[in-house]
Amino acid sequence: MQNSGRLQTLELFHVQTDTSFALLPNLTTIRIGKPKNQFVGDINVSDLPNANFVSRLHAEIQIEKNIYYLVDVGSSNGTFLNNMRLDPNKRYPLKLGDKIDLGPGTKVTFLFLREQKVAPEPPTSLNNPATVIQFQFGETYTKAPLKDGLDKFFRVVESILNYAWRSLKKFFKKLRH
Repeated sequence: MQNSGRLQTLELFHVQTDTSFALLPNLTTIRIGKPKNQFVGDINVSDLPNANFVSRLHAEIQIEKNIYYLVDVGSSNGTFLNNMRLDPNKRYPLKLGDKIDLGPGTKVTFLFLREQKVAPEPPTSLNNPATVIQFQFGETYTKAPLKDGLDKFFRVVESILNYAWRSLKKFFKKLRH
């Protein structure tokens, strides 16, 4: 993910809990894992569901010359980028919309995104503001083969539908109480 001269705020969006983790632009390495002894990662996943699949120090995002790279740092259960298992200690460039799974399956899934803005909603009895997720596809997507583009499109649609389904379940649960 290359920065075009202006400062972007990027995030990892945890799909299962709709939680965002800001990727601070002043860091050159962002460690992802669970705390152990005196080590506390920059992104602590210990409170997320299925955190038992995540190693203490599982992966890193390295930033060099405004390009973001994902690195599996020898995790027990592996790191997956767009469903492809990463070789340990090898850097893989990230693009907006990439899906990152910590461990097998989609138990701990993140999307690599620009920081999302929460759109204000008129006050309701539920007092639950809507989250607007916007995807911006740049030049790199228009040059990808059609199959890669369709795969990415369906992954994004799947993530949006999962988010909508969870939101509806929360809404109806609140209505029942």
